[in-house]
Amino acid sequence: MSVLGTGHCTLDHFGIVGRFPEPGKETEMKAFSVQGGGTAATAVVVVARWGGQARFFGKVGDDARADAIEGTLSGEGVDTTFLVREAGAVSQFRFVALERGTGDHRTLFSRGNTTALTPAEASDVRVDSSDLLVLDGMEPAAQITLAKRANESGAPVLLDAHHLDSDHSELVERADYLVASERFASRWTGLGELDGATRALLEAGPDTVVLTLGDEGAVGAVETQEELLWIPAYPVDIVEDTGSGDIFLGAFAYGVARGWPLERQIRVANLAAGLSCAQIGSRGSIPSLETVENRLREEA
Repeated sequence: MSVLGTGHCTLDHFGIVGRFPEPGKETEMKAFSVQGGGTAATAVVVVARWGGQARFFGKVGDDARADAIEGTLSGEGVDTTFLVREAGAVSQFRFVALERGTGDHRTLFSRGNTTALTPAEASDVRVDSSDLLVLDGMEPAAQITLAKRANESGAPVLLDAHHLDSDHSELVERADYLVASERFASRWTGLGELDGATRALLEAGPDTVVLTLGDEGAVGAVETQEELLWIPAYPVDIVEDTGSGDIFLGAFAYGVARGWPLERQIRVANLAAGLSCAQIGSRGSIPSLETVENRLREEA
């Protein structure tokens, strides 16, 4: 089972404090962690940790941070052959300050100065050898090129549309699976009612639409069924949730590539995302597949 992910990758820095300082004051961190980040990049790490073959196509600079970003992927067994290094460019990073015990956090980030991935850079990326193409919507020009080739070869396309804007509707049209938030669905379709927004997204192109609802779980819909499939969230003690959406995407991608039924895909993704909220960081919080499956059996 092989999954190709493409889009944003970054280096996350997490600093944990007892309480945030008053303006103009300082405080010592209780803990500090550096991890890989980025929606599509974290999704393929989930696939790799769970035993699948994973490849990643993205862009970094040619600095020390680029080496670190690649290491967070290759060290997990992700194939980084198609990770583009841009000469003279500064790589992206993010810093998250987290208040222990409350889950409150402050996020600072830098996009660096790498240029967007281009269709030309996507030309050598093999799509037909993948069981699933995962797109995060953050590199639309290159991702539309890859989606076209996936459609032609028969490889299914999974689009995370959280970061997508209305100028790139072709990505929605070319997706077989679409994962997004309820807020995105309402904004994209102009419909406030969940069922109507979901059906409008299905009419736009995807065969399957999954909308995440935060602590209310997630809903799924397919063209052939009239009723929405609602899967409730699993109760967890939340430490922080900055990477839960990325982990949901990765777990869902794993289920799609494995050919699981939609209900199991969403249940596994829901639980993996929920369990991740009990740990710090988007990569340090990825639960093992065994942990997720054991918890599902307990809940059955």
